[in-house]
Amino acid sequence: MLKTAIYGLGNWGQTLINSVHNKSDKIQIVQMITRDPSKYTEFTEKTGIPISDNYEATLQNDAIEAVIIATGHSAHGQHVEQAASAGKHIFCEKPFTLTKKSALSATEACEKAGVKLAVAFNRRFQPALLKIRELIDKGELGTILHVEGAHSGHAGYDQREGWRSTREENPAGVMCGKGVHVLDLMLMAAGHVKTLRASSETRILDSDRDDCTSINLRFKSGATGNLSCIAVTANYWRFHVAGSKGWAEMRGESTLATCRLRENPEITEFDYVDIEKAELEAFADLVQMDTDFPVSIKDVIHGVEILENTVKAATTGKIIDFD
Repeated sequence: MLKTAIYGLGNWGQTLINSVHNKSDKIQIVQMITRDPSKYTEFTEKTGIPISDNYEATLQNDAIEAVIIATGHSAHGQHVEQAASAGKHIFCEKPFTLTKKSALSATEACEKAGVKLAVAFNRRFQPALLKIRELIDKGELGTILHVEGAHSGHAGYDQREGWRSTREENPAGVMCGKGVHVLDLMLMAAGHVKTLRASSETRILDSDRDDCTSINLRFKSGATGNLSCIAVTANYWRFHVAGSKGWAEMRGESTLATCRLRENPEITEFDYVDIEKAELEAFADLVQMDTDFPVSIKDVIHGVEILENTVKAATTGKIIDFD
């Protein structure tokens, strides 16, 4: 059982806790940290998990082996480096950081300390996505020609206050909260990016935060890609991979459509899986059994690089080239 602390008790931090609290035999959250524990009296009483406002003191607790970081996006890098310096393994929410420089600094700190690092792209654990990855790995879709997707919803209407409502913490609209999930799957399917162009603007919201973002990608493999994420529409999720032998598409997160060359499409419905529990238990396996985590750190860093350059491309109107 991996004894773990969690830093950050907003809605998503509580979701992570609830996914494994008294439900897992692999990972146990034994300490909660937040800047203002008085805001979470009811949740503390409900879970029975101790709460503190002292991250540094928690990191000095030898009984705690790992830390889950669910704080604001811009704080991730610093909190990862602090945990690594204390010898704690780290599970960090996405986006990992907001700049490639901070991503490299944080990962180097983990490598130097010899601690495990995992970044939370929970869609990698959806059964429909696992099937797409299997089709790609077995070559059943052929050469990957094009990937596209969308992850949109009504977050812009709901998140009017707090750090999730600011441009500083959410560059390129809801790319940080939503779009990076699809971007991660694109990297899984097509590899790393060669060129990028982007558009990101405010069309509906009465704020300086973008609510409509789209990016066009050319991958080093030769594949192309399109991604859109909108903060002011109904919830929508889609991920599509087109290959020379067929295509596969997630329509929503539990429906998979596949079609092989010259055949009719097939639809498969998958049962619900708690993907937050799955990713946290995969992290525990990474730490305790040295198993592979499905998201490579190279992909994580490259994803941050793309996020950072989405802002640059949208601002300048220029095509960004990657080494």
